[in-house]
Amino acid sequence: MPSLSIIFRSKLFLLGLSFLLLALVLSAVSVFYSNPISYSQSGTFGVGEHPVGNSSFEEHVVTNRSLRLSSKNASIMVSWGSNYTSYNLTGNLTLYPGERPTVNVFKGEVNYSYEVKAIEYPYSDLAIPAFIFAIVGTILAWIGLERILRG
Repeated sequence: MPSLSIIFRSKLFLLGLSFLLLALVLSAVSVFYSNPISYSQSGTFGVGEHPVGNSSFEEHVVTNRSLRLSSKNASIMVSWGSNYTSYNLTGNLTLYPGERPTVNVFKGEVNYSYEVKAIEYPYSDLAIPAFIFAIVGTILAWIGLERILRG
């Protein structure tokens, strides 16, 4: 069995370890560097169907959504995903939808406030080269170790 000093003299093995270390750093940056971001929208809905929110913002990892509705006398239906709920709204209503909601107003006017909190991973694309470097590094280290063991 060769000693560690012989193993670490192999340039191919060291190159493979370097690729693995680079892959580890890139993957850590892609996963652990994140920014909390938020989006809010408010206004008044009249009669009709009104999607709430911003579709491009909803692509982030959403951690919290809240929809606050208020009216003196309105008939509405709020839907998200496969959830449809009708309300005769006289006062305030706070909902926590699981997806981007749509408010259908059948009668009256509805004041709304929509807030979304999310997490953005700006360096998530680094995971792809990290995966490639991990594969290449493993192959190079394996080949280098095999050459050392063959003598």
